[in-house]
Amino acid sequence: MIWLSWRQQRTEAALTAAMVTLLAALFVPAGLHLASFYDHGGVAHCIAGHKNPACAQTLAEFGSRAGILRSVVPWLTLLPGMIGVALAAPIVLDLEAGTYRLAWTQSVTRGRWIATRISFGIVMALAAAGLLAVLFSWYRGPLDKVFGRFDGTSFDLEGIVPLGYVLFALGLGLAIGVVWRRTAPAVIASFLAYVACRLFVDGWLRQRFVAPLSATWSINARGPNLNNDWVLSSGVSDRAGHLFGGDFAALQACGRVAFKGAKVLNAKCLARHGAGYNHAVWQPDSRFWEFQGIESTLFAGAGLLLIAFAAWRLLRAD
Repeated sequence: MIWLSWRQQRTEAALTAAMVTLLAALFVPAGLHLASFYDHGGVAHCIAGHKNPACAQTLAEFGSRAGILRSVVPWLTLLPGMIGVALAAPIVLDLEAGTYRLAWTQSVTRGRWIATRISFGIVMALAAAGLLAVLFSWYRGPLDKVFGRFDGTSFDLEGIVPLGYVLFALGLGLAIGVVWRRTAPAVIASFLAYVACRLFVDGWLRQRFVAPLSATWSINARGPNLNNDWVLSSGVSDRAGHLFGGDFAALQACGRVAFKGAKVLNAKCLARHGAGYNHAVWQPDSRFWEFQGIESTLFAGAGLLLIAFAAWRLLRAD
């Protein structure tokens, strides 16, 4: 039965392996280059708190070393969804073609056929997602030290969340497929549903997993170090932390006062307009693994429920 499952899913497995190999061929040399520049280019010295024009140039050059690959990474967050949906397709194809009936008339029981086929898909999906997570966690290592682990879409490709994503995509593909029993529409609908759910979590829900931190400080004060944190909002505010919403021409006038060397007068000028402070709301970088655990549990739990529904529906298929 395992051999049969492999033969029926070998095309998807081969494509997934080829994709992972191609990504490794692209990102391993780039990761080695970044790590070398980080170690020998003075980047660690600069992020230790040394602020000067030379360090600013060093950090800018380090960011540019990631080159075009860094701009491609956001699109790669779709890969777990593509893998999960693709690995669900062979089972849906069996349902569409009706070949599952032949298998059930042989020595293999219905329960064993369902358990083996779904388990094989789960193992392959988790293996592929795990390899991607290891690859990108390693590649992003030096970048994370400079820009933080919440930077851009790095959160979506590192740690354990890719495992949750791929299980969710696989569950969507199976659940929609066993109901619809048409492979192409089910694959498209599953992937679109996966993207919609990811956008909702990335754009709205994730930042609300845990209540964020906030602070308000005078414009002449140093304020908290938010370099590696996920800043949700920041800007000029009043003493109570309400962001400034008045006339920015007044702020420019206060800025001209500061340009003349009167920083104290500048603060008083801003305060008169309700804008003598800075306010920020953020999620600290130290919560990275807490957020990884919450999001992984959310997607993996939903995925396992969908897979269980698909198995239940298959057991009662005619």
